[in-house]
Amino acid sequence: MNRPSASAINQLRIRHLRLIETLVSTGSLHKAAKTLHVSQPAASAMLQETENALGVTLFDRTRRGVVLNAHGTVALARLRTVLSELGMLAEELHTTASFPVLRIGTLRNAFFGVLQTFLPDFLSQTNCRVDLIEGSNDLVNRLQRNELDCMIGRMPTAWIESFRNRGFIYHPLYEIDMCVLAAPSHPLARKRKLTLEELAKFEWIIPREGSNSRHILTAALAAAGLRAPRIRIETSSFVFTLPLLPGTECLTVAPRDAGLHQQRLGIVRILPIKLPRLLTPVAFIAQQTAMMNPNIRLLWETIRKATARSELAPLRLRLVRVHAPSRKNSINAPGVH
Repeated sequence: MNRPSASAINQLRIRHLRLIETLVSTGSLHKAAKTLHVSQPAASAMLQETENALGVTLFDRTRRGVVLNAHGTVALARLRTVLSELGMLAEELHTTASFPVLRIGTLRNAFFGVLQTFLPDFLSQTNCRVDLIEGSNDLVNRLQRNELDCMIGRMPTAWIESFRNRGFIYHPLYEIDMCVLAAPSHPLARKRKLTLEELAKFEWIIPREGSNSRHILTAALAAAGLRAPRIRIETSSFVFTLPLLPGTECLTVAPRDAGLHQQRLGIVRILPIKLPRLLTPVAFIAQQTAMMNPNIRLLWETIRKATARSELAPLRLRLVRVHAPSRKNSINAPGVH
């Protein structure tokens, strides 16, 4: 095809973008046309107009329908960004106070101290409404679908370089330290030193298969030549696990900052044993273009300053010192450390 034409791109409409997104989900022009309430010839013409304007073929035509190709994958990510921004614009314009909305994806453990270190400072400097969206494994996917403006979460090591090459910034903030917890009345609660062999004698309340805390516990026991933990109760999260410990002799594993919070309340006791650090750091992740949003930029600067302050030490997290982006490229945050 020809090179993309600025005049042709200017002729594209929102319906052209919607068609691409709908074709991906339906897999055929017939189904996409029906979903968008247009005729199939009209949908076919819209697709041709979009491909002509961009100068590339976005879909491979097959007997079963259409399949997104490599060019289409790149285009889809950008088109979804445009559609998401338009949706957010409409939402913000129709809120009662007309406040901008900042959608932050965050891990559960961040609610136990991490968010409190920078959110008050951030809120004092802006009038935007913060929408905190809690998640775990789905945060990265939601960020890619532009359902989040940024996230404070984890990403598999193998994905980091690919994301940076696709226009995302990735900056590590802190590492999660996991610990073993028991009720204050537990037989091991007063011990000054413990071994994994001693822990393996007890039953456990732990999150379901696939959780990070469960993976770390199982890996630690396996490395010591011990069998998998004897599970008495399974939960969907350590948040639901912690209140179940009192009155039992079960153990659990959770992020240390969450354990410290519950220990101060007298609900649990952190046992004196170390678990391996097998997780990638919690990081600030966003699209580079999102950094042009003054509220996202302010959030990043507030986080950067908070992680550099010594008063974060009580969180018992090994913090990764962050530095300000260079003035030469003010949109990009620094690379992976």
